[in-house]
Amino acid sequence: MKKDHRKSNLSRRMGVRVIKQSFLIVCEGENTEPDYFKAFRMTAATIKAVGQGMNTVSLVNKAISIREAEKAKKHSYDQCWVVFDKDDYPDNDFNQAILLAKSNGFRVAYSNQAFEYWFLLHFNRYMGAIHRNQYPNMLSKLIEMPYSKIQGFGALMYRFLLCRQRQAIDNAETILAEVSHGNPAQEESSTTVQKLVVELNKYL
Repeated sequence: MKKDHRKSNLSRRMGVRVIKQSFLIVCEGENTEPDYFKAFRMTAATIKAVGQGMNTVSLVNKAISIREAEKAKKHSYDQCWVVFDKDDYPDNDFNQAILLAKSNGFRVAYSNQAFEYWFLLHFNRYMGAIHRNQYPNMLSKLIEMPYSKIQGFGALMYRFLLCRQRQAIDNAETILAEVSHGNPAQEESSTTVQKLVVELNKYL
């Protein structure tokens, strides 16, 4: 009697447990960034996104300690990211934070000057120096409502901007390729947030 290979294949598939990808995302901002990343509707990954209210080197050191604390609780992560801004912090602090993160196995989603620059790229390819104080007014006009950093607004921005996300990724990559010369602190305006977004999109 001929064996039904379809049934045996189905049985094997049913017996396999899919292992999800896990992300640890430690953010400088306490609301906007973690709310934004938590809004991704993951089906094949889990996200632990936390906001620390710290910056550059301090944030990276905190991220390292969070990862170690999670390891002590038998929680390990496939990808560990830090998300922070240049703001007005010294160039050396910003660049040092990037190097420190990478040397400790973290990937970096930075923005020069601030995270909201990533939001702006959903609309246009903004290039050159733009002070972060201009971002809220620019965004308010583009989204036709007052931009806010209150809790939950980052998730709202994710949903509102999702249809434009591909454009933002393309804009960010094009600009980064043009301005990148090995000194991120001097590369205004630029961001690498798109790299984290691309990774998360793999597990939707």
